Amino acid sequence: MAKVVLACRGEGHWGSREEDNSKIDMFFSAPHPWHKGERLVVLAQIKSGSSSGSSLAHGFKLTGSAKSAAIRTNHGVCVVWVDRDANRIFWAYVHPTTTSRPQEYGAYHEVAPPMLYDLARCAGLKRPGMSGGRGIIVRKRSSELGARRKRVKAVYQAFGKVINPALGWVELTRLGWRHMFRKGRREENKASSLDLIPYLKKILEQWPSAHAITEHKTFESNGYIHRVCEHLLKFDQVQIQTNRLADSDRIVAHIRVVEEVRYPRNWASNVMLSQLVSRRVVLRSAYWKDA
Repeated sequence: MAKVVLACRGEGHWGSREEDNSKIDMFFSAPHPWHKGERLVVLAQIKSGSSSGSSLAHGFKLTGSAKSAAIRTNHGVCVVWVDRDANRIFWAYVHPTTTSRPQEYGAYHEVAPPMLYDLARCAGLKRPGMSGGRGIIVRKRSSELGARRKRVKAVYQAFGKVINPALGWVELTRLGWRHMFRKGRREENKASSLDLIPYLKKILEQWPSAHAITEHKTFESNGYIHRVCEHLLKFDQVQIQTNRLADSDRIVAHIRVVEEVRYPRNWASNVMLSQLVSRRVVLRSAYWKDA
């Protein structure tokens, strides 16, 4: 428990006898990473041994029986699996709708300071609110790309950063603009991005209809570990319209962002951990595809 609470910069306690009968071993909470004044509250089960999980080269595997024991009808549970042989700790968040099949999890599921942001994303899943880009109608333009770029860039720069319920604050920087309008990118893809950019704020303020981590890497520099993940957010309720009189058609908005979390290599023994952990989420690209 101490290592999990330290990684999340929060506080916790073991479950009571009654709570233990309900298979809740631990409670812990931490300040929500992007909703000021709110706390992230997590219920946890502690598991160990081969009957519950096994280590992999890059992550771990949670057994079906461990997932079944954690599934509840009205709340999620964080399953913490301890690899006693390697002295490593992993975690997985089990939702009420999670299947009981065995599942493999990546290296970013090892207990470490980035876990707080991942738990906030997982615990917030299926919360009330608009999702999938519902109610948003994108206007498809046919004007020359060069003439449109200057106008759309001004809109892009004006956004600055937008809060997304799944990932927190997303910055719209030169990184994303240069990636979307690089020289080698096809003209039709650039046009797709130009169509979508003016609606980015409204889209990102909703929950995505699908969310996946497509790339993950870690590296060390000057005593700090950097964890870099690329997230793909899909919004499948967006509509597109060619002109004001035409009927709208369904499209899927694809938004890719890069999340980087930096924390000390010796985080488990650092008493000033909260001040030394930093995170940034930056837009990489935005475009749409036919549904």
